[in-house]
Amino acid sequence: MKIHYQLWLIFSCLFIVVCLAVYMVVSTTYEQRLQIGYEQISIAQSSPVLNQVKDTYPYSPNRSIGYLRTYSERLNSRLILLDDDKKVYADSFGQLKPNTTLHLTILAQDMVPASLFSETDSFGYVQHTLLPFQSAESEGYLLVIQEADQLYAELKSFQNWMVQTLFIAVIAFFFISYFVSTWFSKPIRQMISQLKKITPQKRTFSLKHRRRDEIKELIDATQNMVEELNLYDERQRRFLSTSSHELKTPLATMQLILENLPYVRENEETYREFVQDLSFQVQKMKQMVDQLLQMNRIWDKPLGKVTLVAGDIQHHLKQSFQHIAEAKQITLEFELDPITIYVDRALFLRGLDNVVSNAIRYSPQGKSVNISIKRERDENKISVCDQGMGISKEDLPHIFEPFYRSNDATAWNQEGSGLGLTIVKQMVEMHKGRIDIETVEKQGTCIHLFFEKT
Repeated sequence: MKIHYQLWLIFSCLFIVVCLAVYMVVSTTYEQRLQIGYEQISIAQSSPVLNQVKDTYPYSPNRSIGYLRTYSERLNSRLILLDDDKKVYADSFGQLKPNTTLHLTILAQDMVPASLFSETDSFGYVQHTLLPFQSAESEGYLLVIQEADQLYAELKSFQNWMVQTLFIAVIAFFFISYFVSTWFSKPIRQMISQLKKITPQKRTFSLKHRRRDEIKELIDATQNMVEELNLYDERQRRFLSTSSHELKTPLATMQLILENLPYVRENEETYREFVQDLSFQVQKMKQMVDQLLQMNRIWDKPLGKVTLVAGDIQHHLKQSFQHIAEAKQITLEFELDPITIYVDRALFLRGLDNVVSNAIRYSPQGKSVNISIKRERDENKISVCDQGMGISKEDLPHIFEPFYRSNDATAWNQEGSGLGLTIVKQMVEMHKGRIDIETVEKQGTCIHLFFEKT
């Protein structure tokens, strides 16, 4: 069932329940007030009778019966005089003998005066009113029995009026709730309509919603999702285009070398250069393919975090890069605080290797690469600083894009695939860390990796 109809049904059912509760409360209250009014009328009408009979009770039964019959006709009621034991003393209808015990609910009431209303098979609705009185030497009770059809007729009339009124209110609310639910669910229907228009070829989502509520947040989140999807799609296309171009370049070079290789066989020096160039292109292409595979596998493999101490990181970097640095006459300098980090060892070291490798590759001979591991506030900070060419302001926003290499970097060093920093960014994001870069052109670059403190 659609939300539109669900809301309509819920609103209508809730209103019906409220109407039933209102009907019960108001009807019961009205009935109680009617009964109180009739009770007060009965007591007021019976007061003259009490003034007469209390002077004759218990000495003159005949006079008491006379008074009872007179007022019985006047009030159109049956009057029964009871002694202090609530037994019959005199009956205005003359049907009950003295000392007769009556089995009526009202006679069991401790609080008097009181009235009870009940329905009988023979006389319909009846009102019983019991009033106490006290004569000179004794106590007694006056039982007044009256028809109460008028009370229940008024009650039924009021109930019928309430039923009609509430029925009209329910019908009116039924239509109102339909329009309210339609208005409330309209943005959802618009969202569904917009989402159905999204295709692999066309991803657009534009919907205005003025109310600042959860639906507004949902619309904004959907718009951001579609924009991110388009951005991701654009990056994928750019990645495929760039990767195809990057792979095509060494392949074209290799093809050209192979085509010309037979013609330079006689010149051993040229032949050796061609073979070296061919080997270089093969290694470059192999490195590029390996890094592409790494990029695709990183997100699929869950993190297997372990504890690494600063000394382990230093030992790994020295073992991996000391000989390369010495070959370029570059000094590796370490500044380590005694801290531990909780990371995926293989993924973390692969990303850190890329950062250090870039620092050595783009550093001139005789310079140094500084590697520091420190604790700052609630984070562990790993910094790799070189004294190389730096990064221009134009290139800085793009350095984490796949295959991106600035012209200066390409001119400085032909090695590298342009995927190293992309892998570094993936590694940091998977560890929920962040990257900060400080660079000055022709002076050097510092790449700072921040990880949560364990």
